[in-house]
Amino acid sequence: MPKAMIISVGGTPAPIVKSIREYKPEFISFLASQDTCDLVASIKKEVVSHGLNIKSETTLADDINDLVHCHEKAEEAVERVITKGYRKEDIIVDYTGGTKNMSVSLALASISYGFSFSYVGGKERTKNGVGIVVNGQEEIYPSVNPWDFLAIEERKKIAILFNTYQFKAAKNLTDTLLEKTTKFKSLFKKIGFLIEGYYEWDLFRHQKALDLFKRAKIEEILETEDKSIKAFAKAAETNRLSLKAIVKNEKKPSGLLILDLYANAERRFNEGKVDDAVLRLYRLVEMIAQERLFRKYGIDVSDVKEEKIPEGLKGEFIKNYKSQSDGKIKISQTATFKLLNALHDELGNTFKLNEKRFLDIQSSRNYSYLAHGFESSKEKTYLTLRDFILELNMFEVKDAPVFPKMEI
Repeated sequence: MPKAMIISVGGTPAPIVKSIREYKPEFISFLASQDTCDLVASIKKEVVSHGLNIKSETTLADDINDLVHCHEKAEEAVERVITKGYRKEDIIVDYTGGTKNMSVSLALASISYGFSFSYVGGKERTKNGVGIVVNGQEEIYPSVNPWDFLAIEERKKIAILFNTYQFKAAKNLTDTLLEKTTKFKSLFKKIGFLIEGYYEWDLFRHQKALDLFKRAKIEEILETEDKSIKAFAKAAETNRLSLKAIVKNEKKPSGLLILDLYANAERRFNEGKVDDAVLRLYRLVEMIAQERLFRKYGIDVSDVKEEKIPEGLKGEFIKNYKSQSDGKIKISQTATFKLLNALHDELGNTFKLNEKRFLDIQSSRNYSYLAHGFESSKEKTYLTLRDFILELNMFEVKDAPVFPKMEI
C-alpha cells in the first residue's frame, strides 16, 4: 500500500474520499484552488469518519486558468511529498479532481519521478453520461505508472548509447529507468546486467563479463513479448557462448582471443578512436605469431626452451633474449616471426616476404601519440595494417564475435 498521495481537488469530494479510503495513505499533499480549498476540510472529516487518520498539507493555485502558474503550484505539491522522504514506489498521484489545467499540471510535474498514477471514474455520470460520476458509483483505476509506457525516449537513448559502445552511459541511463518503472523493473535490471557485461568484455575482462551475463538470466529475458528485446537477448546468448569459450582458453594465445581482439579493434575504429584501434591491430600481429608457435610447436614466447630453437638461431636468442633474473628466454615480436621463418612455417615465410611492408606500417604507427610520436594515427594506417593482417589468412572475419545492435 502507498504511504503518500498527491491529489488534485475539484468541486466534487466523493471521488477523492473513495480514493483515500482505497489507498489509506498516512500523508496527502492536496493541490487545490481558491474555490476548492474549503473542501479539503470536509474531505478529511469524511475520511476520519471511516476510521482513517491522515496528515496533510495543501498547496493553493491562485489562477486556475494559467497553465504555467498551475504547473509551478503542482511542483510545490510534489515537493511537499518528496521532502518528507517517501520513496517513489510509496507515492500515488490522483489527478481526478480539479480543472483541466490543474490535472494536466499535476501529471506533468510528477511524471518524471516514476510515481504510480490513479484515476477515479465510473460507469454512471450526470448530464446524460457526460458529466461527473454519480455519487456512490465511483470506480478506481489504480497504479498506472506512466514510465511503463512512456519511457520511449529513454529506451531509444539507451539503444543509441549501447550501439555506439558507450556502455557505461547506457548502464547509467538504465539504472535511472529502473528507479522510475514498476512493470518492467525486473526486465530492465536484467538488461542492465547485459549492458554492464558488454562493458567489461570491451575491456577484455572476460570472466567478469561472463559472470554478468549469467546474472542477466538471458533465458528469462527471452520470455518477454517485446520482439526487439527478444532479438537482443538471442544475440546476447550467442555472444555468451563465445565469451564462455574465450574464458576457458584465455590464459594462452588462441584463435578465440585473436578473433576477440580483432573485433575489439574494429569497434574502436568504428568509434573513431583510430590510435586505439591501430594499437590493437599491432598487438594482434604479435598474438597471431604467438598463437602459431604455441599451437603448432608448443613454444611459449615467454619461456622458449633451448631445444625448440633451430641451431642457426640458438646462440642469438640466448645472447639477446635470455633473462638474467630467471634464466628464461623471452622473445620479441620480431624474434617470434624470425623463429617461425626458421622453422619453415608458412606464416613465418609469408611475414618474411612482406616484412618491409609491415615495417613501413609500423613506422607510421610509431609517429602516433600512443606510440612514440606526436601525431594522430590516420585511418589509412589502420586500414593498411588490417589488410596486411587479413592477408596472412590466419582467421575468418565472419568468425569474430559481433556485439548486437539494440533496438528497444
